[in-house]
Amino acid sequence: METVLATRGDAHFCISQDFQGIYLCPIVDNLKDKLVNGSWDDYNEAFHCCRLIHEFRKRPGLQIDFHTMSRGQEYLGLAIMSHGNIDPQLYASSGIHFSEPLEQVLLFNYFHISPFGRGNGYFWLTNVIMPWYAERGFKAIYMKSSHPKAFSLYSRLGTVIGEYTAKSDNGVFDRPGRIFRVALQ
Repeated sequence: METVLATRGDAHFCISQDFQGIYLCPIVDNLKDKLVNGSWDDYNEAFHCCRLIHEFRKRPGLQIDFHTMSRGQEYLGLAIMSHGNIDPQLYASSGIHFSEPLEQVLLFNYFHISPFGRGNGYFWLTNVIMPWYAERGFKAIYMKSSHPKAFSLYSRLGTVIGEYTAKSDNGVFDRPGRIFRVALQ
């Protein structure tokens, strides 16, 4: 069941603890955009997102929150946050250690907005998602990203605390990434 957290124009920003396949539409829209516009980077975000959800579901005590942005019946955005029984090794391989107690930490796992919903990301993060968790006592959000176009947004919200390089799905490309810490309080 989705709970509406905010509305902006005709867009609704919701949260749910139950995953629905339709939530992947913004990721698939972005994959299609990469294929059509010739910017394919040998990385299938939909596959990786599904794998992450299944892996996280196996971890007892780990809560997964699915934030969605929709317009009517069309899903235009997906943000996945996890908290609870976090595995600190997820970031330790990059040399990053959490500076807060784990029960006060959020992992920002995915953030995708389809081309049809762009222009709402900063609002969604700063006016909906971040306040929602700050009110619940969380102190910081940690996120890893290998999407250079998102770096400026994440830098406005927080601080770069690390860098890493990963390979694309078939080892064709290096994917340089950054790790960000966003303080909530």
